[in-house]
Amino acid sequence: MHPVLAQAIQPFAEEIATVRLAEAQVSPDPKSERWCGQQVVEHLILSLKKSREGLQHRLKSSRSRTTLATLLQYIIKFQVFLGSMPRGVPALPSLTPIEFVPQDGPALAARLLAEAEELSTILAECRLAFGLRPCGSHPIYGPLRVEEWRQYHAVHCRHHVQQFKEAVDFARKRPELQGLRESDLSDGEDPEREQFSPPHRRK
Repeated sequence: MHPVLAQAIQPFAEEIATVRLAEAQVSPDPKSERWCGQQVVEHLILSLKKSREGLQHRLKSSRSRTTLATLLQYIIKFQVFLGSMPRGVPALPSLTPIEFVPQDGPALAARLLAEAEELSTILAECRLAFGLRPCGSHPIYGPLRVEEWRQYHAVHCRHHVQQFKEAVDFARKRPELQGLRESDLSDGEDPEREQFSPPHRRK
């Protein structure tokens, strides 16, 4: 994995891997539709996957040309590449985790790392194919070059670390709210048998 991505995602994956199945499923404030820990990770995985798929399409078409960035996109992109993102902004519908199979921390961490590795590989291919030209367009930030894609996903990951920790800390302090408990599973029962459909929650 490229160092820019690794420095942000690998430490977070180590944090995720410490979380139990039940702890990952509790929202710190269901009334305000805040995400549980797993939803935060699912959102990051979706973001990495969507970027990878878009870049793979660019590679297949051998086209780097994108529309020009708007003034607003320049402004918000500048903020991101200074290392910050605004909190409380609703996620794009395509990046909002609605239905998912409940998983524990080690499984979530492995999926996050695997998706980041795949994106890193595709970005390396884009560097060879497109050089310093933009190689795809983000729906909010506009056209991005390879190094900008890496920086965006690193900043995006760091942006959600505290949100994940808050959700897990809340769950650990209130075990009575953990609706899916490992101790409630009978021998041989698979916790991934059914999908979990939480209410739509904001970032």
